[in-house]
Amino acid sequence: MTETSFSMKRLCKMVLLLLVTIFVPACCGLLKNTRLDDMIVWAFVSIVYVVCFCLYLEHERLHDGLSRGISNDYSMIVFIYIICLLAACVSIFLPAYTAPVMAISVLSNGIFKNRLGSSMAIYFSLLPAICLERELYMVVCYVLLAVVGMFLVDLYVQKELQLWTAILICSVSLVIPVCCQYFMIHTVSLVTVLVTLVCSGITLATFRILPRLCEQEVQAETVSLDTIMNESYHLRKEIMRYSTVDYEHAIRTSNVAAHLAASIGADEKLACAGGFYYRIGKLEGEPFVENGVRIAQHNCFSERLVSILQEYNGEHQLPSTIESAIVQIADMIVTKFDLLDKETFSSSWNRDIVIYQSMNEKSAEGLYDNSGLSMNQFLTIRETLVKEELLV
Repeated sequence: MTETSFSMKRLCKMVLLLLVTIFVPACCGLLKNTRLDDMIVWAFVSIVYVVCFCLYLEHERLHDGLSRGISNDYSMIVFIYIICLLAACVSIFLPAYTAPVMAISVLSNGIFKNRLGSSMAIYFSLLPAICLERELYMVVCYVLLAVVGMFLVDLYVQKELQLWTAILICSVSLVIPVCCQYFMIHTVSLVTVLVTLVCSGITLATFRILPRLCEQEVQAETVSLDTIMNESYHLRKEIMRYSTVDYEHAIRTSNVAAHLAASIGADEKLACAGGFYYRIGKLEGEPFVENGVRIAQHNCFSERLVSILQEYNGEHQLPSTIESAIVQIADMIVTKFDLLDKETFSSSWNRDIVIYQSMNEKSAEGLYDNSGLSMNQFLTIRETLVKEELLV
C-alpha cells in the first residue's frame, strides 16, 4: 500500500528539484549574458512549475498513480528530471532550432508515461527557446518536437513499428527545425541540418536505453498479487469508473479462472489476477494488448502476470503457461455467456454444448500447445466449467 506518512527524504528531493530548476538555468543565463530581470522572471516561472509538479507528484503517490519503485523515495524522478534539465540547459549553447528536445520528451514520457512526463517534456522544450532569442518559431519548433516525441514513445514499443518509428524520428527531427527556421529567416543553415541529424541520433539512442531504465525502475519493487486485487487498488477503481459492465466481467472472469486453477493445482492467485486484468488495455483503447502490457509494467506487475496479458487470446503470442491458458479459457467462456441470452442457457444441455464446442475449437486451433496444459488437465477444466455456478 502507498505510504501516506510524512517523509523527510521525499521532501528533500522535492526541494532539490526546486533548487536545481532555479540555479542551473541561472548559471547558463550568466554565461549567455542574459539580462538579470529576464533571469528573475524565468526563476518565478520555474518556481510555479516545480511547485505544481511536486503537488501533482504527491497527489499521484497518495492515490497509487505511481509505480511503487518511484513512489517510495522519488529517486528515479529526481534522476531523470536532472538529466532532462541539464540537456535543456546545454541546448542553450547550441545553434538555434537544434536543441535535442525530442530526446528529452522520449526520456521523460518513456519513464513516467503520464502527465508528469508530458509536463517535463513541454517545460524543458520551452526552456532553451525562452533563454535564447525567444522567437515564436523557435518556441513552435521545440514544442512540436516535444509533442511528437510523446507520440513516438508509444509507437516504438511495438516491435513491428520500430523501423518506421526510427525513420519518423530522423525525418521529423530534420523537417520541423528546417521548416521553422525557413519561416523565420527564409533560409536554411547547413549547421542546423547537421546538428539536427546528430539530435535524431541522440533520440534513437534514448529509445535504446529506455528499456534498461524501465527495467531498473520496475525491478525496484514488484507489486504483490494481493495488493493489486485489493478493492482499494487504484486500477480496480479505474476499471469500475470506466465501465460497470467491464468491471463485472473482470470479476466473473477472475473468479472462474481462480476456480479452474484450483481444480488442477495451478497458481490460483496468478490466475485470479490475470482474469481480472485481462482486458485492462481497454482503459486506453487500441492497441488493446500493447496498452494493457504497458499499464501492467508501469504499475510493477510481476513478469508472470504481464506475460498473461501479453498473450491475450493468443493474438500476438500463444499462451506459454498453464495459468495463461486458464485465463484465456475463463475469459472466452464468460464472454460467451455474457453475450448469449439467458433463454439459450435455460437447460444445462445448452450450457454444456457451448462450453464443449468453445474449448474444443480453440484446442483444435493449437491455442494451448505451448502452455504445458495436459489432456487430463484440459478435461478437468472442461468438467469444472460445466459445474461452475458462476456461469448459471
